[in-house]
Amino acid sequence: MPDISVPAVLDASERVSIASGAHRAEFAPGGGGRLTRLSTGEHDWIVPLTATEWPAGKWPRAGSYPLAPYSNRIRDGVFTFNGARHALQSMPGRPQAIHGAGLFQAWQVRNQTEDSVDLVLDQPAGVLGWPWPFECVQRWRLDGRGLSLALAIVNRGDTPMPFGLGIHPYFTAQRVTMHARRIWPADANGLPTGSQVTHVRELRQSAEGCDTYLSQWQGRATLHWADGHELALHADPAFDHVVVYTAPGADFLCVEPVTNVADAFNLAAAGDTRTGMRVLEPGERFSATTLLGLMPRRGA
Repeated sequence: MPDISVPAVLDASERVSIASGAHRAEFAPGGGGRLTRLSTGEHDWIVPLTATEWPAGKWPRAGSYPLAPYSNRIRDGVFTFNGARHALQSMPGRPQAIHGAGLFQAWQVRNQTEDSVDLVLDQPAGVLGWPWPFECVQRWRLDGRGLSLALAIVNRGDTPMPFGLGIHPYFTAQRVTMHARRIWPADANGLPTGSQVTHVRELRQSAEGCDTYLSQWQGRATLHWADGHELALHADPAFDHVVVYTAPGADFLCVEPVTNVADAFNLAAAGDTRTGMRVLEPGERFSATTLLGLMPRRGA
């Protein structure tokens, strides 16, 4: 099966918007199905994305993009599943395959209304070496609570497919509070080698930055802004893993609900049962939801 490349440059010039009350959300279907802005009045909850194109392997640190058909890194871009070895293409300058191919392709708009939109990716077999065809749907809805997402994937192939899902938002928040009870320490390549019990209750923007893999976080976190705004993140139990990332000195904080830890396929093949790796049978569908509960600052 030949590898199918992704576009060299993504065209994010087309934008679609939805609204509910004071809440607004904007998307770039051609830019990897990315959420490009989320605001309430003058307050931006995520870093707005203004770029209209970018090289596929050098995506901007803004907005929020989908992670499909797996989250985060795969060591050396190689994994074994059901006895077969699979080698994936990596982006230039990156030794590991990362985040799946979803953010490197154009998505299609389906079923748009004033307060909702579905973004759909129909990926054939072979894209960046991924051997299974699949369909992925982002179903976004805005209401008085905030922005909700139902993320679904269907195995269109004729053999079982390992997979993972998630989102990668660049919040403008200064810190996040939660209670995570398991941490996955990473090596120099950003890949976990196992996990251990912990009690992580707060992470924040810092001069040192962080790239922290957590699980058993109960699908609940609260993001905090200096001016009193808060965002309550609620995720299905399927999103048992979460990544908290910020670059050193950066003005963003990524809090990423995901179904699997980095390198889950290889860790699972080595016998780890906590990775979150899932398997879809041919024709089977999986769906999970998350809510970004938008809470303006008190007294506003």
